[in-house]
Amino acid sequence: MAFEPRYTDELIVNYPSFHYENGCNKHRNYKETVRIFKNARDYYNEHFDTLWTIDAHSYGIECLIYNVPEDILKRTNRADRFDETLTFLENEEWSEFDQVSEMEPLFGNSNTQWNTEEAEEFVTRLREMWEDWYDAKKNAQLLN
Repeated sequence: MAFEPRYTDELIVNYPSFHYENGCNKHRNYKETVRIFKNARDYYNEHFDTLWTIDAHSYGIECLIYNVPEDILKRTNRADRFDETLTFLENEEWSEFDQVSEMEPLFGNSNTQWNTEEAEEFVTRLREMWEDWYDAKKNAQLLN
């Protein structure tokens, strides 16, 4: 599918059927984990006492989590899954990460790709929040 956005002349190409099929074929915790990370972004922006905000877009988060190994996604304990996902993302080389459609790399300069600086900032800020908040409260509201 391709479309031209309202305010630019740059054509946007995406692959919704591949995206949907690949997302459905991931472990059943995949979508829940994506939701947890989106909620964490929102919680950070709305409640975490900092001068920073996380500008990570939902599609980028979904694609980032898509590249997490299934043995991490299979974890039933949400807190462990969140922490292990962050650890994986902190230690992994992202150059081979794909979008959910697997038709294009996640990171690059096209209008459908994300830049690594924003993704790294996302992971760093969530780790900072996790360490501060989880240690202090031991009750992860965003995981419910």
